Amino acid sequence: MAPWPNQPCPHPACAQPITDLLVEMVPDADRTGLEFKAILQQRPGGAITCPYCQGAVEYDRSGNALTASDRIPLRYSRVKMETRAADYGVQRIPPDLSMTPEQWIAEEKLMSGALQGYLYAEDLTP
Repeated sequence: MAPWPNQPCPHPACAQPITDLLVEMVPDADRTGLEFKAILQQRPGGAITCPYCQGAVEYDRSGNALTASDRIPLRYSRVKMETRAADYGVQRIPPDLSMTPEQWIAEEKLMSGALQGYLYAEDLTP
Protein backbone atom coordinates (compact mmCIF):
# COMPACT_ATOMS: atom_id res chain seq x y z
CA MET A 1 0.00 0.00 0.00
CA ALA A 2 2.70 2.51 0.94
CA PRO A 3 4.78 4.33 -1.66
CA TRP A 4 8.38 3.21 -1.54
CA PRO A 5 10.45 6.16 -2.71
CA ASN A 6 13.85 4.62 -1.86
CA GLN A 7 15.59 7.99 -1.89
CA PRO A 8 17.09 10.41 0.61
CA CYS A 9 15.03 12.84 2.61
CA PRO A 10 14.95 16.10 0.63
CA HIS A 11 15.73 18.21 3.71
CA PRO A 12 19.44 19.09 3.39
CA ALA A 13 20.12 18.77 7.11
CA CYS A 14 18.71 15.22 7.06
CA ALA A 15 19.24 13.39 3.74
CA GLN A 16 18.63 10.02 5.45
CA PRO A 17 17.42 7.15 3.23
CA ILE A 18 13.63 6.80 3.09
CA THR A 19 12.76 3.35 1.78
CA ASP A 20 9.06 3.49 2.70
CA LEU A 21 6.79 6.41 3.59
CA LEU A 22 4.58 4.09 5.69
CA VAL A 23 1.38 5.93 4.76
CA GLU A 24 -0.64 3.02 6.12
CA MET A 25 0.62 4.00 9.57
CA VAL A 26 -1.26 7.32 9.74
CA PRO A 27 -4.38 7.40 11.94
CA ASP A 28 -7.54 6.08 10.31
CA ALA A 29 -9.17 9.53 10.56
CA ASP A 30 -6.43 10.94 8.28
CA ARG A 31 -6.81 8.22 5.65
CA THR A 32 -9.93 9.72 4.07
CA GLY A 33 -8.54 13.13 3.18
CA LEU A 34 -7.16 14.38 -0.12
CA GLU A 35 -3.70 14.76 1.45
CA PHE A 36 -3.52 11.04 2.20
CA LYS A 37 -4.71 10.14 -1.30
CA ALA A 38 -2.08 12.41 -2.87
CA ILE A 39 0.72 10.69 -0.97
CA LEU A 40 -0.67 7.25 -1.73
CA GLN A 41 -0.92 8.09 -5.44
CA GLN A 42 2.57 9.65 -5.43
CA ARG A 43 1.49 13.11 -6.51
CA PRO A 44 1.72 16.59 -4.97
CA GLY A 45 -0.98 17.74 -2.59
CA GLY A 46 -0.20 15.97 0.64
CA ALA A 47 2.78 15.79 2.96
CA ILE A 48 3.95 13.25 5.52
CA THR A 49 6.75 13.48 8.04
CA CYS A 50 10.21 12.18 7.33
CA PRO A 51 10.70 9.37 9.87
CA TYR A 52 14.12 10.81 10.75
CA CYS A 53 13.93 14.62 10.88
CA GLN A 54 10.12 14.90 10.99
CA GLY A 55 10.23 17.53 8.26
CA ALA A 56 7.35 17.56 5.79
CA VAL A 57 7.95 15.71 2.51
CA GLU A 58 5.71 15.27 -0.51
CA TYR A 59 6.02 14.05 -4.07
CA ASP A 60 6.93 16.45 -6.86
CA ARG A 61 4.84 16.84 -10.03
CA SER A 62 6.56 13.89 -11.71
CA GLY A 63 5.59 11.60 -8.83
CA ASN A 64 9.10 10.19 -8.82
CA ALA A 65 10.96 12.40 -6.37
CA LEU A 66 10.34 13.57 -2.84
CA THR A 67 10.58 17.27 -2.15
CA ALA A 68 10.55 19.31 1.04
CA SER A 69 7.06 20.65 1.70
CA ASP A 70 5.54 23.65 3.46
CA ARG A 71 2.34 21.69 4.15
CA ILE A 72 1.34 20.46 7.59
CA PRO A 73 2.39 16.82 7.36
CA LEU A 74 0.46 13.73 8.30
CA ARG A 75 2.05 11.91 11.23
CA TYR A 76 2.26 8.24 12.09
CA SER A 77 0.02 6.69 14.71
CA ARG A 78 1.86 5.44 17.80
CA VAL A 79 -0.71 2.65 18.23
CA LYS A 80 -0.30 1.44 14.65
CA MET A 81 3.49 1.58 14.81
CA GLU A 82 3.64 -0.28 18.12
CA THR A 83 1.21 -2.92 16.83
CA ARG A 84 3.23 -3.44 13.64
CA ALA A 85 6.46 -3.71 15.64
CA ALA A 86 4.92 -6.23 18.04
CA ASP A 87 3.57 -8.32 15.14
CA TYR A 88 6.98 -8.29 13.50
CA GLY A 89 8.70 -9.23 16.76
CA VAL A 90 6.42 -12.22 17.32
CA GLN A 91 7.39 -13.60 13.89
CA ARG A 92 11.12 -13.53 14.64
CA ILE A 93 12.95 -16.70 15.63
CA PRO A 94 13.22 -16.59 18.55
CA PRO A 95 10.31 -14.19 19.07
CA ASP A 96 11.13 -10.72 20.33
CA LEU A 97 8.14 -9.70 22.42
CA SER A 98 9.65 -6.31 23.23
CA MET A 99 10.26 -5.14 19.63
CA THR A 100 9.94 -1.35 19.40
CA PRO A 101 8.91 0.70 16.36
CA GLU A 102 12.50 1.98 16.15
CA GLN A 103 13.85 -1.58 16.02
CA TRP A 104 11.20 -2.73 13.55
CA ILE A 105 11.76 0.12 11.08
CA ALA A 106 15.54 -0.38 11.27
CA GLU A 107 15.33 -4.12 10.67
CA GLU A 108 12.45 -4.54 8.24
CA LYS A 109 12.55 -1.21 6.39
CA LEU A 110 16.34 -0.75 6.59
CA MET A 111 15.94 2.74 8.07
CA SER A 112 18.32 2.64 11.01
CA GLY A 113 17.96 5.69 13.23
CA ALA A 114 14.39 6.45 12.15
CA LEU A 115 11.69 7.34 14.69
CA GLN A 116 14.18 8.51 17.31
CA GLY A 117 12.21 11.01 19.39
CA TYR A 118 9.37 10.90 16.89
CA LEU A 119 6.29 12.99 17.70
CA TYR A 120 3.33 10.73 16.90
CA ALA A 121 -0.14 11.95 15.92
CA GLU A 122 -1.40 10.99 19.38
CA ASP A 123 1.27 13.22 20.96
CA LEU A 124 -0.11 16.39 19.42
CA THR A 125 -2.38 18.60 21.46
CA PRO A 126 -5.64 19.52 19.71
